[in-house]
Amino acid sequence: MRRSVAALVAWSAAAAALPPPAQVTFPSLDKDVAVNALYFRPPQAAADARLPLVVAVHGCGGMWSASPSRRGELSERSIAWTEQLLADGYAVLWPDSFTPRGRRSVCLVKRGEPTITPVTRRLDVLGAVAFAAAQPGVDGSRIGLLGWSHGGSATLAAINGKDAEVARFFAAPGAPPALRAAVAFYPGCGVSLRMGDRWLPTPPLAIHIGALDDWSNPQLCVKLVDSARARGADVALAVYPGAYHDFDVPRGTVKMWKDVTSGMHPDQGVHLGPDPAARAAAVAAVRDFLREKLEER
Repeated sequence: MRRSVAALVAWSAAAAALPPPAQVTFPSLDKDVAVNALYFRPPQAAADARLPLVVAVHGCGGMWSASPSRRGELSERSIAWTEQLLADGYAVLWPDSFTPRGRRSVCLVKRGEPTITPVTRRLDVLGAVAFAAAQPGVDGSRIGLLGWSHGGSATLAAINGKDAEVARFFAAPGAPPALRAAVAFYPGCGVSLRMGDRWLPTPPLAIHIGALDDWSNPQLCVKLVDSARARGADVALAVYPGAYHDFDVPRGTVKMWKDVTSGMHPDQGVHLGPDPAARAAAVAAVRDFLREKLEER
């Protein structure tokens, strides 16, 4: 199941705007798992510049395209976001949580079946932060997270200051500086909400979700944000009217994915697809948020 070097760096015309990434590997905090990742630097940056970096946390389908003709490439959404982040001057690190564990996707895993959970993936995210902060071309004091769906849930887990393992990681001698920002697109907020006072984000957090999302319940995210704010957390929430899950994909139409059994209405499937207005608003909001939070001090 491990990708070849050729597959990792095979870019088609869809990815032509991206600079060639470095293929890197770093240890997860999860046992003996070694995480493969793609590391991008903006082509316009000076070779000796220490840049802010965004760790991009893929969704349940993995970070690779589902198209048979593009299986060795990043998904179109991943490409679009990477292009935007690079244009804004950020280095980008894409860790692959699934391939090292022998999976390509966990979207269709039924409730109760073995899977790779967002809580497990938080250990990959922390490993990515440690790796990034140690790079000579990265300003370790200016690292943020950006996650989608399953990766958004992993982001919520990785920034939980009440989590003993997360707290130990950042308190250890030689640990990376505290994260400066986190963004979660349509995460599953239920797990964090059920934790009550045992979940509280440490860095500033922004959540973006569609009002019609029937995979990740937007009302649970509203409750989570209200609870965190009441306890002093810096959390912003944007709910986009008329938008479904995956509203920030660059193109396509809204479709029903009937094979998904883990949505708000079990065994009835979920809606997925773009909303151009919501996507444009979210991209602008994320750019402003990262610019403010990752600015040099």
